[in-house]
Amino acid sequence: MLSSLPVAPPRIVLAAASLVIACHDAGPAGASASSTTAEATTTTSTTTTGPVTTGAPLTTSDGPSTTTAGGLTTSTTTTTGDDTTTGGLARCPVVAPPAQVGIVADDQIYETSGLVASRAQPGVFWLHNDSGDGPRFFAVDGDGARLGTFEVDGAVAIDWEDMSSGPGPTEGEWLYFGDIGDNPEVRPSITVYRVPEPDAAAAGGATVSVSGVEAIELVYPDEPHNAETLMVDPQTGDLVIVAKGDPTRIFRLPGPVAAGGPYTLEEVAPVQFPAVVATGGDISPAGDFIAVRTYAQAFLWLRPPGATIADAFAGAPCPIALAIELQGETLAIAPDASGYYTMSEGDAVPLWWYAFE
Repeated sequence: MLSSLPVAPPRIVLAAASLVIACHDAGPAGASASSTTAEATTTTSTTTTGPVTTGAPLTTSDGPSTTTAGGLTTSTTTTTGDDTTTGGLARCPVVAPPAQVGIVADDQIYETSGLVASRAQPGVFWLHNDSGDGPRFFAVDGDGARLGTFEVDGAVAIDWEDMSSGPGPTEGEWLYFGDIGDNPEVRPSITVYRVPEPDAAAAGGATVSVSGVEAIELVYPDEPHNAETLMVDPQTGDLVIVAKGDPTRIFRLPGPVAAGGPYTLEEVAPVQFPAVVATGGDISPAGDFIAVRTYAQAFLWLRPPGATIADAFAGAPCPIALAIELQGETLAIAPDASGYYTMSEGDAVPLWWYAFE
């Protein structure tokens, strides 16, 4: 059965999750005149205790302002000023404390390991379970109500660990699913599946089959790795995988990527990653910043115009807020890049929203 916490009027959530790791005083960052590498000023990460509010804005693309499920109004236009410029972030963002949007309480959704905030369907979130489930994914709304279950014909699920949204071989958004988990690090190859983003509303809450899946087989350049982070670069179509280890290692397959393979990944280096055990991440819809999380921390890398993924990761990261989650393995950037969402594995877990102030 689905349920959600009331979001209008907002209610204070007094729980352990009210502790957050946040970046409240971000310093300037940007590209130098002689380099396109993002160089963010190191910021101080502080732990804040206090109430976490509900009624977070759900991002939409319907116009300059919309009324959200929480009864709040949010602008979908790009802000210009100290923290942003038209087309992307120019400085480390100041992030508001996490706000609880809703609760995903569904007996079919019990171990969320991948999350996408739809860029084509306002208010729709795509997610999938961790290993142990079949090749399927779900659509939910901001309250956590399931809109549909989607079974992917022709795919297998060894260990689906993350999903992403990005360009594909045809127009429109495609959903990418990373069968990239490998705890014993023995898999000779891994697979990324992609399908055109389906119509969530058309499912009517039912289970539907998704055809037309494309499989992309990948091998690492050295040895098998365990990974839980898959991202797609909207600017180039690159597939980006962040391995879950110490040190953190990042691999990519240059895009545009055709189905098939096996393709050999190349390593992105050097990388400034101040934490280990990456569990999820995303690239903004414009490709101008990247966010990666661990179980306890999250970081954002600025990517100025002309910079590559490698350039961005070589820059100093900005610490960003993260709610305390029992086993957080997801991070999804909002379609209008005004913030991001996270969600933990488990039953009846919150969907958290973090707004850029």
